[in-house]
Amino acid sequence: MLLRHGFTQWEDLYPRRQRAMVEKLLQLTEECSKDPAVVAALRLAVLGSTEMAGHLSRWDRYYLKSYESMAGHRFNFTTLAAEPNVWGTTVSGRGTTLRRLIQLVKAAEWLQQKTSRRLHVQGPLAAASASVQPLIGEDVDGNPLERPDALVVVGSSQRQLLPSGSVDLVLTDPPYHDDVHYGELSLPLQAWAGLSQPDLTADAVVNRATGQLVADGSYEALLASIFRESTRLLRDDGHLIFSYANRDPRAWVQLFEALQSAGLRAAGCTIVHSENETDHAKRGVRACTLDLLLDLVPLSSLPLAKHQATHEPGAEQEFLAVVASYALRIGGLSGTWQDDFMTEASDTEFLRPQPRGKKGSTTATIE
Repeated sequence: MLLRHGFTQWEDLYPRRQRAMVEKLLQLTEECSKDPAVVAALRLAVLGSTEMAGHLSRWDRYYLKSYESMAGHRFNFTTLAAEPNVWGTTVSGRGTTLRRLIQLVKAAEWLQQKTSRRLHVQGPLAAASASVQPLIGEDVDGNPLERPDALVVVGSSQRQLLPSGSVDLVLTDPPYHDDVHYGELSLPLQAWAGLSQPDLTADAVVNRATGQLVADGSYEALLASIFRESTRLLRDDGHLIFSYANRDPRAWVQLFEALQSAGLRAAGCTIVHSENETDHAKRGVRACTLDLLLDLVPLSSLPLAKHQATHEPGAEQEFLAVVASYALRIGGLSGTWQDDFMTEASDTEFLRPQPRGKKGSTTATIE
């Protein structure tokens, strides 16, 4: 899409001053420290600011952000670019280098306070590598074993390298059905890094444009295999936690089926505010601005006091309350629950078809 609209070089995306500022900051990072890890972190902060390319999209909430332009295969090409402030200010400038550096320092200070040392990171390893030892453990005398603090693995989550029953928490961000095409979104970044174009067939999303995972049950089956592998890692009292959002009831049905077939049961859920309702794509329409945060544990006979979601008034709150009532039954869903859920969810105000002339929850009357 970028090539079709005349972008042939990466420098085409950036106004000259934006590019010059990025290059100057990258040059300065080399002089900030003799520690290669510090320099690499600083470079990452600078390069992160390039996500808002001046000629690709406007720095304005009424225009598409570069993330959405690539994810949705659309963008706003303009010769009147709102030139990004690469360095930023202390009071404004989302995604600027200064903001990123402040967050890096904040994270580093927190880590130092908690550990008083530098983390030992192992990897990246390929998902096809041999399994490794647990990250936490003791020797025969009860002394902590020297293990890495973090293990980085690259590849499909259908294979995870840790031993069974060695993990307390799996914290994940699963694919949101057909909302974001992660594989295609990564293509420009793969090209920028000079990597070969990857095979996208393992991307766990429903992509109707390419026919990927459109067949009934394929998205559910792939999720189930990933959740099953995550369940294998969990201790008996371990937890799998993630948030999910979708206005298509079928996405929720496939998610719940995948979780249940993976050997999990619900420990609880809650509704959380996750999106900016004033964003251009969500303003004045019935868009998802809330997530359901789910907490699941391995299926067992252990006693479990479930924590239930409470909801405030509102169309989306009502819809998620219905979703939550079924989510709490994961591990024991049976019978015609899928049909019952589809009927209840589809009958909520959030999913009911809107009358002509009505936008969001506001009725426009013309006299």
